[in-house]
Formats: sequence, C-alpha cells, structure tokens
Amino acid sequence: MRVAALTLLLTVMVIAATAGRSAARPTAAAACGSDYWPLKTFSDPLRKKVKLTPKDTTVTEIGTPDHPQPTPTTGNTPFELQVWRLTAQITEFKREGDSDIHLILFDAGTYGIAEMPAADCVPKKARARKAIINAREKFEAACGKATGSWKQLGAVVTISGVGFWDKPHGNQRQVRRPQEPQK
Repeated sequence: MRVAALTLLLTVMVIAATAGRSAARPTAAAACGSDYWPLKTFSDPLRKKVKLTPKDTTVTEIGTPDHPQPTPTTGNTPFELQVWRLTAQITEFKREGDSDIHLILFDAGTYGIAEMPAADCVPKKARARKAIINAREKFEAACGKATGSWKQLGAVVTISGVGFWDKPHGNQRQVRRPQEPQK
C-alpha cells in the first residue's frame, strides 16, 4: 500500500494521506512517534528547505507516486520538499495509539488516511509548531474530541501541507467506504 502524508501549513495541522480505493492528550512520550515522527511533526532536519507556496493537488495524486523503498526518514524528495493543497471530505476520524487523530479523506472516488499529532507530541523545534497545535485544538473544538472509536463527520475541508512518506503502523485499519460494515 502506498502511503503519503502532509504536514499542514494553511490549516496548519499535521496530516498523513494514504490514497486507496477501497480524547485525551498523551501523558507519556511513549504514546508519540515512530521512525517517521520528525516528518509528521515538521521537525526533520530539512524542514527549512520546504517550498511554502502551495501547489494544488488531489487525494488521488497524493497516492499516485511510487512509494520509495525503504521509506525515507528524512524529507529530501521533490514531493517532500513542497507544500501541497487539496480539498476533500473528512468522512470520519479517530484517535490512534500513537496519539494522532486519523482522518478518513474522500475525494472523487478516492479515499485516504490523514493524521494530526497531539500537542504534547510536537517538538519545540517543529516548524509552525504553534499553528499545528492550534489547528488540532480548533478541529476538536469544532468536530468533537477524538476518541478510540470512529466518529462520522462529512465536513469538506481544504488542507495544505508538506508531503512525506509514511507506512501503515500500529492498529491502523484499511480505508473503507463509510457504508461498509466495520469488521
């Protein structure tokens, strides 16, 4: 499965998008992160090289490039050094074990997974740290606290963010259409 991600700057949250067709803040650092955490939190060593002027894209286009092997832990490809902007529907959301809020995105027949980190998981050196934290707080104020259960939403949003590669981790589930029963 190809997984690409975005660290948001306009709505400024951190988001990971996985294209395919088919409540509480953490209290310990152990709830945060993976090898890709610096990319998810816009705190990797090359964060200052990112072109901040957004280029328009879609959920389908974000999932189109071949996933590099091994998955990069530093943002150094043209995809990772660019801010991208897309409009999609958030069909549902949930808090995952690594404290991210996972969002299911839908656009023109394509689904994707997006992620936003918890405030306690965003390092002080993160680019746009305050904006990333504020975006998650605003999201939860408007849409409700994320819990361990999926909540349906249906909001259409415009997201701008820096591309990065991620891979399925933890207890992520495959992207599903909302009308399909959850297993």
